[in-house]
Amino acid sequence: MDLRHIELHDILCEALIALEAGNHAAAATAVRRALLWVEADWLTTPSDPPVPRARILPPADDSDDDDE
Repeated sequence: MDLRHIELHDILCEALIALEAGNHAAAATAVRRALLWVEADWLTTPSDPPVPRARILPPADDSDDDDE
């Protein structure tokens, strides 16, 4: 069983939750992170060493500063 894509699922769920909450900026950020994840996964070949996801994805912004 390939568990790598659970991280992608989590990022997309984060985007959906943000979208349903009306936080479009956080949803857009999560979608960009998902696209970066997919691009990195697609460009990786089996002969390449795994790329640490921390180098690919920016950290999630959990701040609630959207009301200001």
